[in-house]
Amino acid sequence: MTQSKLPKKSICKWDKSTLAHALPLLAEQIRSAEFICRKCGRSAAEKRLLCKAVRMDSLSDTKA
Repeated sequence: MTQSKLPKKSICKWDKSTLAHALPLLAEQIRSAEFICRKCGRSAAEKRLLCKAVRMDSLSDTKA
């Protein structure tokens, strides 16, 4: 993925026009998502794209 094509702001702060323009790039981020935003639940492959990012694998319940 070419990071330079993505807006520098977190996805959480994109306005509607930015979202419409970057939707194909966002779809690519979601397909390979490793992070999720604790604030709004959005997901992305790159931590920098979320305002309160946590790794998804850290959320798995390993307690049985």
